[in-house]
Amino acid sequence: MALPPELLEFLKQEQGQTLLVKGRAGTGKSTFVLSLLDELSQHLPKLFKVNNFIYLSSRVASENLRTQFPWAFEKFPANNIIDATPLLMGMPESQIRSDDAIEQRIVYSDELTFISAVNDQLRDLSSPVCVIDSFDAIIEAAQADPQRLTSALTNLGRSLYAKIILVQEGIEESPLDHIVDGIICVTKTQTEGRMWRSMQLLKLRGTSIDRGKRGFSLRNSHFSILYSYDAELAHRISNFQVIPHAAGRFSSGIQEMDTIFGGFRRGSTFFIDVLEGVSNEVVNTLVLSMIANFLRQQSGVIIVPPNKLSFRRLKAAALRYGFVDQLNTHLRLFTSAATSLGVSSAAGELGEPYYKTVAFRESSDLENAWSMVLEELRNQGCQDLLSVIGFGWLHSWVGPSELPRWATRITNDTATESNLAVTIGYSSTPEINRYLADLADIHVELEVKEGVTILRGINPSTPQYCIYTQLKEGKPQVGFQEIA
Repeated sequence: MALPPELLEFLKQEQGQTLLVKGRAGTGKSTFVLSLLDELSQHLPKLFKVNNFIYLSSRVASENLRTQFPWAFEKFPANNIIDATPLLMGMPESQIRSDDAIEQRIVYSDELTFISAVNDQLRDLSSPVCVIDSFDAIIEAAQADPQRLTSALTNLGRSLYAKIILVQEGIEESPLDHIVDGIICVTKTQTEGRMWRSMQLLKLRGTSIDRGKRGFSLRNSHFSILYSYDAELAHRISNFQVIPHAAGRFSSGIQEMDTIFGGFRRGSTFFIDVLEGVSNEVVNTLVLSMIANFLRQQSGVIIVPPNKLSFRRLKAAALRYGFVDQLNTHLRLFTSAATSLGVSSAAGELGEPYYKTVAFRESSDLENAWSMVLEELRNQGCQDLLSVIGFGWLHSWVGPSELPRWATRITNDTATESNLAVTIGYSSTPEINRYLADLADIHVELEVKEGVTILRGINPSTPQYCIYTQLKEGKPQVGFQEIA
């Protein structure tokens, strides 16, 4: 669904209700209410039918709405989108001319004539929904008392079992808040040219609000809430589909991510800057898709693990992503002998050469082991190589002073061999993050805002994307939704 489930539960109540939608200019109020009508007809078709929807536009003439929201005019009856602009107030119908014969208008001069006009539109409909956009313009044009007019519309809605949706400019609290049954507030902020829009469910009488605040997008003039990343669903990802590498480019293993960046140039470094609050599972899901896509094309992979990507998790992922056969031949996972908690010997006894422990006395120990593994994978016939380097663990293994030299070596080796490197920094490693950003060909940030995991390209700059998990044909997949 494109809307919060609590809102649909609220509107399912078999009684008349009044919903107040508040927000400043440009926050997406009109897009929201039109999308709401669409959602009601799709998800609650027995209760709500498009023929019983009335949209009164008092700010924008209906012909302009037709241009801005063509999809609405395709789905809803054109004569149910009614022009209520104040310029027509008090003008005799005989003097109203229109080049569009099907365009509908209402004429009113005060509170009573407006209420009468709304009643005429709704009284013969079953479970009608009436949007008044905007309510401020009606109050101004009819020189009405806001509280009295709101109460009158609320009573009309209850008597006709109608849903009355009032669209109001501004977000300030007012006496109207106490009259209506539900209140929704939409806001927007802009940072470095990127827009963030938020919806808050302030009041839904008779309905429990599980999550009061959500981010949303207005992509393609449609309202859509942004979904949180579901780690439990991500753990069920299976039936991974390989995406072949193109000439001169490596694939990430996620089609939508390839679309954003055009794949990854051979010899390049991809830096993931993980801000505070981002789940390790989000990072690991992105990384595992890349690992699987390389391994299943018989390429080599070397990992200094991101946070929480242990050898046990990697082995479990091998089953789900289908790279069990390449686990020991084409992959090498490094860990510190000092932190292996005794599992290294067990892994060795089980014949799992992908798991490599290094007893660190100085950073050269890791570099020497790295060189040996590179040669080992080349001897296995690995023509291409993916290096995944988590600098959270490296920070504690080799110390912060050694990290710039190590990062430079990885970048140089990757460029020389025309391979691909993924470097991962965290909020706990701010100094090396700046260095990694300068070295990288592609730099992205991961952030959590209002429960939504966001990816945005810093270099090159990209729009913001919501990373989420979804069921597609009954199978969990990772999705990217552009935030507009």
